[in-house]
Amino acid sequence: MPGRFAACLVFTACLLAAPPKTVATATGENRDLALTVTLYIDAAGVKELIGNDLDGHYIVAEVKIEPKNHKEVSIDLDDFLLRTDQDGDKATPYAPSQIAGQGGLVVREVHQGHTPGMANAAGGSHDFPTGVTARTGDADKPDPLEQTLRDKELPEKKTDEPVSGLLYFVMEKQKMKDLELIYGARDNRIDLRFK
Repeated sequence: MPGRFAACLVFTACLLAAPPKTVATATGENRDLALTVTLYIDAAGVKELIGNDLDGHYIVAEVKIEPKNHKEVSIDLDDFLLRTDQDGDKATPYAPSQIAGQGGLVVREVHQGHTPGMANAAGGSHDFPTGVTARTGDADKPDPLEQTLRDKELPEKKTDEPVSGLLYFVMEKQKMKDLELIYGARDNRIDLRFK
């Protein structure tokens, strides 16, 4: 009997010490399609998926859409929204050109203080949790990361066949249990939770 009790304690300790989930899959459907989404929320998972960790600032969703009864559906990236219960933050997918290449954005975290050079109408400065700067580069040289992101991105198109691809959301330091992916309009939407 003491051996079983000790084994139960060890098992419970292992469960409590398990690392947080950084990859999870959820499925749902509406009257037109079935949706399967796998979220990658840490830099290591993102790097394994696309070959680059995107500096740890992005959550990547691997999306599969299966139209029902070969009904044609229109895939529009603006129909996807990722939100978090942690702070109510919401994000829509970024295009590869917004992430990499000449038109890309560099996201950097500002821990404390004020962003230099930014003042409000009253003369005080703004606090920003994140600093964003534009990436500049040689317009004649294609960015290999942008091409990789473009090749793997969920295509925007009308289709009656299954289609899959990736979506890139600017959101960091989230717990899987707090995330919700919303797809579609209010009358025919799909809400996915990743617990």
